[in-house]
Formats: sequence, structure tokens, C-alpha cells
Amino acid sequence: MHHKLAILLFLLFSIIWTNPFYGKSIEGLYFSDRQTTENGYLLLGIEIFSEKGKSFYNAQELRYKKTLGWEEVLFVGKITKDGNEWILVPEACQIRAKELWDTKFALLRRFDCDHLTFRLMKNEKGQWVISESLLGTLQNLAFSHEIEHLAGSPVAVQIPGSSGAEEGFWGFHLNGLGGKGPEKTWNPSKRIWEPFSGYKSNQELQFYRWKRTFSN
Repeated sequence: MHHKLAILLFLLFSIIWTNPFYGKSIEGLYFSDRQTTENGYLLLGIEIFSEKGKSFYNAQELRYKKTLGWEEVLFVGKITKDGNEWILVPEACQIRAKELWDTKFALLRRFDCDHLTFRLMKNEKGQWVISESLLGTLQNLAFSHEIEHLAGSPVAVQIPGSSGAEEGFWGFHLNGLGGKGPEKTWNPSKRIWEPFSGYKSNQELQFYRWKRTFSN
């Protein structure tokens, strides 16, 4: 009897260990690299979290157009599992915009999006890939940056200047920085947050975390 129970437990733990959807939670914060488009660039970020046993997400897409400035596409919704993939179903969507980087985004429009679905799957590099960007501009977009994250924490990416625009910060749960610098800097090689010691330079993307005081 004890022998059979030991075999069953071994099989169970083997499944958990070898299946990427067990043992390691999908929860976290993910960003793509900055993607060049015909008229500028886009950058996609997604925050995945769980509440009461169910999975949800916030997705944000920053879109720069040389002639119009910046748009921010916001999706919120739920996640369900389908085999080796995750299905993202939007429940509320909106677009905000601004012409100058140092001004606030203003609501442009809300739109129905519950008919849309997105798929998350792993590529050969072990990165999560979304089936398409939020407005369908790019297909199979990889999240190159996976960041340890507590849902609701204010985190931003520092984006180097483009087309005369100053360097700026864009990310999740930021509603003004209060004139203070971040408390942590993400170290991608060590995969840990380290105390902030100054902004990095000469790199494409850098990630910083602020105190909750400045979250929305």
C-alpha cells in the first residue's frame, strides 16, 4: 500500500515539475522590446495576477507616431487556460493620447472589445509570446522582459528619447512621480530588484519601481 502511494506521489510531482504551467506561476509583469513601426514605434506590457483562484490581466500598449504623438491602449480582462496556452479575453478597453511627452494622457475613446481574444504561448527561447499586439499591428510579439512583480505596484520603463522627445517613464500604476525618484532598479541578469542608485544610460530599456504612494 505504501509502495503504491509512493509511486502515485512520484508521478504527480513529475507532472508538476515537467509541466511549465505548474510549479511556476504565470503571474508577473512582462514587457516587449520597443518595436519599430512604419510611423514610429510601439511597446507592449502586461501585468498578470490572480484573485480568489482566478487569473486576470492589465495590458498596455504605448504607440508613438511621428505625426500624432503618443497613444496608450489599455485592456483589462480575464485569463483562462487552453492546453499549453493561455487565452486573454478583454472586458474593457480604451485609448488615451497626448502630443507632448511631458503632458498627461487624455481619454480619446472607449470601445467594445469583448469579442476579441489573444493567446499566450511559449516560444523556442522560453519567452511568452502574445498572438498579436492590442490593435493588431504586430503578430506573435515576444515579451523579452519578465519582471518579478507584486500586482498593483507602480513600475515603469525608461524610454530613451525619440524624434526630439525627452526621455520619459511609462508603465503600470503610475499617476505622477511626486518629484521623487524610484526606490528600486530591476537587474535583468540577476533577476532581482536592487536599491536605486541613479538612472542607467546607453541602454534601450530600463525598469524602475516606485513606492505605492504614487500608484493610482
